[in-house]
Amino acid sequence: MAPEMSHEGLSRRDVLTGSVAVGAVMLTGSLGAETVKREKKTFTILHTNDMHSAFIGMAPASDYTPFILNNDNTRGGFARLAALIETRRAARANQGPVLVLDAGDYSMGTAFGAATRQIGGELRLMARMHYDATTFGNHDFDLGPDGLGESISVAAKAGHIPMILASNTSLISNDPTLADLKRLAGDGLIRNRLVIERGGMRFGLFGVLGKEAQFYTTNKGAVTFTDAIEAAQATVKTLRESEQVDVVICLSHGGVQKDKDGRYSEGDDVDLPEAVPGIDLVIGGHSHTALQEPIIVNGRTPVVQTGKEGSNLGELVISLEGNKLAVESYQLYPIDDSIAGDHAVNDEIEKLKKPATAAVFASRGYSIDQPLAVTLQDLPNTFTDIAAGTPLANLCTDAYRTATGADIGFTVNGMMRAPLMRGKSGVLTVYDVFAVAPLGAGVVDPTAGSAMVTGYFTGVELKHLLEFFLVDNPAHPGEYFPRVSGMRFHYDKSRPMFDLVTLVELGDFDRGYREIDISAQHGRLYSLSCPLMVGQILVGIPKYTKGKLALAPKNKAGEPLTSKVGALEAPHENSGYLLPPPNRVDTRSVAVATVNDVREIKEWQTIMDHLRSLPAKSKGELPVIPVDERAAEVRAIKVG
Repeated sequence: MAPEMSHEGLSRRDVLTGSVAVGAVMLTGSLGAETVKREKKTFTILHTNDMHSAFIGMAPASDYTPFILNNDNTRGGFARLAALIETRRAARANQGPVLVLDAGDYSMGTAFGAATRQIGGELRLMARMHYDATTFGNHDFDLGPDGLGESISVAAKAGHIPMILASNTSLISNDPTLADLKRLAGDGLIRNRLVIERGGMRFGLFGVLGKEAQFYTTNKGAVTFTDAIEAAQATVKTLRESEQVDVVICLSHGGVQKDKDGRYSEGDDVDLPEAVPGIDLVIGGHSHTALQEPIIVNGRTPVVQTGKEGSNLGELVISLEGNKLAVESYQLYPIDDSIAGDHAVNDEIEKLKKPATAAVFASRGYSIDQPLAVTLQDLPNTFTDIAAGTPLANLCTDAYRTATGADIGFTVNGMMRAPLMRGKSGVLTVYDVFAVAPLGAGVVDPTAGSAMVTGYFTGVELKHLLEFFLVDNPAHPGEYFPRVSGMRFHYDKSRPMFDLVTLVELGDFDRGYREIDISAQHGRLYSLSCPLMVGQILVGIPKYTKGKLALAPKNKAGEPLTSKVGALEAPHENSGYLLPPPNRVDTRSVAVATVNDVREIKEWQTIMDHLRSLPAKSKGELPVIPVDERAAEVRAIKVG
């Protein structure tokens, strides 16, 4: 056993003892197990998932006032979340033990997530909020295993952090990028399982990354993942037989989805307890689903999930009598301006703004709270409502094309990760805009944010890439619908798959459009700029479609850009929701601009630069995002 260590938030008689990296942690108390097992016991789980570094409530961030009640429409914010957790912990304390748990994707998504390697803010703040444990989600690997290791190390150096449970994450490779994660596992901060004894009950916890989430772990590097069900079976057996726990809790970053009747009853978070009935409850994540009531599996095991970005806090109250487990109550508490925030947590967030600015924005002349523009209306990123999402999509793709000078700006719905909301003031800051395009990292420099890349394609290749992204995935409807600037296309859903596109035109709203030939394999090349994360998918299209859709990104001279496509199968047959394959980016495709000696254009940078170039109503005022026919132009025209 490892030496005893302090554990913030425990009572004085709670003792934390550790084992080796894949062992258990036990918080031991003095109540006798035989006495407890004959009594009806009640316990409470407070839980979150997919918080994505959302320290500040948005809609927009400039409206967020965590200490003033009932004066804004923002949701989330860690100061408010901290206050509610403390309130509910105190309210439930006399009704049995309380655990605070998270189901992964705790990082990435905001400016603070972009600076996580430098500040480790997520785990530091979760410790302040008394979280007992979390697990890894797919986006926690966005900056690579070395970046993840740096982030956890920085947080741990600052003080206590929640235990990270990674039961099906393998670090066996000798790759040097795993060095920090291996050291953290050796120090007992990343573990296979956790045993907490609190209030006379023994809780056994473990965490897994689900099958679908594994497919979307785009920057895992040398990390590998074992089958979640097999890992759960082995871990539950150990917890039940060796550790003699009363309750087994799984933190599952797997997701739920609706069945044919429109009810949430499927997905990896549900498949897990169906296959492993020894699991008593599942704290789920990944699909960003705000479940209003638990999904009950096998007639006894509740599966719960709270949505995303700290918009809700889940409270699950369970009773246990002998081996009989029952849900006493379940509630989602909205994190909104009815809650007065925690001052200490808010002060910590304010302190993190300066290093976050230095790490992410300063080299390109921006700062985290800097106002950029005013929006007169909400710009949603609703994936299933194409018309509603068009103004934001047009804004982003126009920005790409302006920044690179390409014929076409291109992205897909799912890459625009947040809306731009008007709120009360309409003032959008760097913090708001970065949340629209927070994914990925660079090629020339390692700062967070997808680099813009440019390739040249023939007319038939442009048709092929549109065809690929028009194939929808029922589990993620609309997320990969193509969005364009400098192009307009017609598609007919009644036509056979991979032959929906009937017309492609190039041009714009002001100059008009002209049809191009989408049948010839050779001929004129057209330049297309997109975020690197989209570009990595593009090079894999022939692989994913088994050669049915041929394309090869080229440079201006028509020479193929060199890319290595890994042997990776699509997670769903004919899926339009695919991860980038491992590859080597041809640096000739990277869009560059010299800004303070940094030669790379970031996706988020193009949007911010574009907003600043828009006209203002009068001198000295912020630019105004236009609300007109051009802004709402339909560039994907459904026919038939």
